[in-house]
Amino acid sequence: MNKYILAICLFGLVTSGCPAIKYVNGGLSGSGFASRYWDCCKPSCSWSSNAGYGNEARECTTSMSRIFDHNSKSKCDGGPSTTCLSQKPFTVSGCDNIGFAFAAVPGAGPNVCGRCFLLEFTGSGKYETKKNHALLAKKKLIVMASNIGYDVDGGQFDVMIPGGGVGIFNGCSDILGKDLGAQYGGLLSDCENEVGYGGGDDTIYTKRKECLRNKCNGVFAGKADARDGCLFLANFLEAAGNPLHRYREIECPQVLKDRY
Repeated sequence: MNKYILAICLFGLVTSGCPAIKYVNGGLSGSGFASRYWDCCKPSCSWSSNAGYGNEARECTTSMSRIFDHNSKSKCDGGPSTTCLSQKPFTVSGCDNIGFAFAAVPGAGPNVCGRCFLLEFTGSGKYETKKNHALLAKKKLIVMASNIGYDVDGGQFDVMIPGGGVGIFNGCSDILGKDLGAQYGGLLSDCENEVGYGGGDDTIYTKRKECLRNKCNGVFAGKADARDGCLFLANFLEAAGNPLHRYREIECPQVLKDRY
């Protein structure tokens, strides 16, 4: 390999392929599980008082235009500010085993707005373990904290996924529609109930993925960003509900900082 190309790869300056993983000395680490949500509310880290001036997460209008007034009221409180769909989960070309996303972290913990964590999946689930979960043992997810939840437990990362459930608050009805699945768990929870929990593992794996893909494509027809974010759960995350992980704080890759 050319020495110049090698240097670029080592220092994580490439615009495709997996970024260099750089662990934070003394950073947070532990174990837990990954849940999912998308409530269309303004992220907590969009307020300067929460994130610190200059460290705010982006916020948007319902038409997805950027809002730069960090004192703007959340849509879930009657204001104009909502989550930007640019914060949907995504993959990077040439990086097949690592995904990228934003997440809510425990509201009772330290302020981690704008900090990143590498989740390494164990291959098991919090409430059940199916083939969907086992396949995740080969994959990792890098999340950037942009929100908090007082119903989020220690070690839990509530990953922002369109169609992942509106949770306690729901500002999505006039943005993404009303047919967004179960309040907690969203479209995948609906598919789990429709497919069932018994039977052959291969059958459950195939049917849950097929069901979720169909729901993502149907519910978000004409909403490409939301559809792609929803399909991330079906494809990259193997339609696995609440997978267990080990996590460790890392330096944020540029692909996430560009969307924060």
